[in-house]
Amino acid sequence: MAEQVVHDYTGYFKASNLQSEIRPISARIDEMLLRLEEFENLLALVKEGSSVAVQQHIPKIFSLKPEFDELCGRLDQLEKFVLMVTKNLDIVERQVQIAEEELDIPDKTINVLLKSLNIFGKSKQVEKQSNRNASGFYEAPDIFKTEDYFCSRNSGRDSEDPIM
Repeated sequence: MAEQVVHDYTGYFKASNLQSEIRPISARIDEMLLRLEEFENLLALVKEGSSVAVQQHIPKIFSLKPEFDELCGRLDQLEKFVLMVTKNLDIVERQVQIAEEELDIPDKTINVLLKSLNIFGKSKQVEKQSNRNASGFYEAPDIFKTEDYFCSRNSGRDSEDPIM
């Protein structure tokens, strides 16, 4: 029986053209091996680039950290300065508005027109505010001085200034 199986397989291999069937498979395997080798080379380049970044670029970035921290601090101080200036400006604008009311300077907004026409019923009695102190004199609000925040270039002050 073994001879019969060997004879049948021999006939099968002789009858079929194995070379034509194996050639495309072999070509595919060779192509996959080539792609795998290209991928391996690419992976080696990435590893090399990563090591260059770790060894060269990251230390440079860390060396810039103090300057970055200083810049962040200056930006925080500038933000506080802008907030303080905004508050001062609101105070001054409110005082200008009160002064205009005291001096009876007409406001050019549509609200004044509507109030003067009294279309929407009775006007509300609003307590008049004043910029004057108890003795009747104008008292200016405390506002910032730019000299406290910005050094002049001629004053010779060093970089201890919070903004400039």
